[in-house]
Amino acid sequence: MERHHHRVFAALSVFAAVASVTAVSSSGVARAQAEEALDEEAAARLFDAGVVHLRAQRFEEAAEDFRRSYRAARRVETMCNLALTYDRWGEHQDLALRAYRTCARDDETGRFRGYAEQRVEEIERELALAAAEDPDASPPPPEDPSQADVTPPPPPPEPDHSLLYAGLTVGGLALAAMGVGIGFALESNTIVNDLTDRLGPEPVLVRGTPDHDRYENALLFADVATAMYVLMGSMLAASGAMIAVDLVVSASANEPHLALVPAGTGASLRGRF
Repeated sequence: MERHHHRVFAALSVFAAVASVTAVSSSGVARAQAEEALDEEAAARLFDAGVVHLRAQRFEEAAEDFRRSYRAARRVETMCNLALTYDRWGEHQDLALRAYRTCARDDETGRFRGYAEQRVEEIERELALAAAEDPDASPPPPEDPSQADVTPPPPPPEPDHSLLYAGLTVGGLALAAMGVGIGFALESNTIVNDLTDRLGPEPVLVRGTPDHDRYENALLFADVATAMYVLMGSMLAASGAMIAVDLVVSASANEPHLALVPAGTGASLRGRF
């Protein structure tokens, strides 16, 4: 029986080790996604502040807010609003030109590309005319998307569902724990039923006899089954939490609501993301 106990405890140790490694890796993914969500929230707050400053014609504050928002979350809407800010500011045509070029280049939806390309052509003409009138004036800036402390955005990242996959893995381990628990519970019940069928409802067992050893095994199996049920419940709760967090983060990251609308002699980007 001692060897049998060793086998049971060894199996439980391996199962616990796998569950522990999965939980640690899942917690690391959860922290990374939480930090990404915080960056998105900070970018949204700065973007909204920039829109308020732009409408109030506080262009320096608006440009600072849009630059900081773009650093936190590189969205084409933010770059287009930054271009509009420089465009309206005055004496910042070179920065507006670079930002409009980046806006037009990175706008995969095409919502802002037409207006941005139009302003690029108009600003280039204005700078060319100014250079013709004043030979000492600086030439138009080269085709350089870099702009005022802002790095051009990389291609949009693919949705990250690592936390979802980790949650499903933990859920699968929980189901495995349930299966192990059910197996031990059935084995324990089978032993007890056999003993009561042969020896009566209240059998007297002598320590050291085969029947007493079988009864001890039944108690051990029952304890293991209980432990498996508790472990299963904890892992299912963790799995549900990870899946819920992944779905919430993914939903919040896919809510861009912004439009380029006419405003006076120019245009304005309104909305939030």
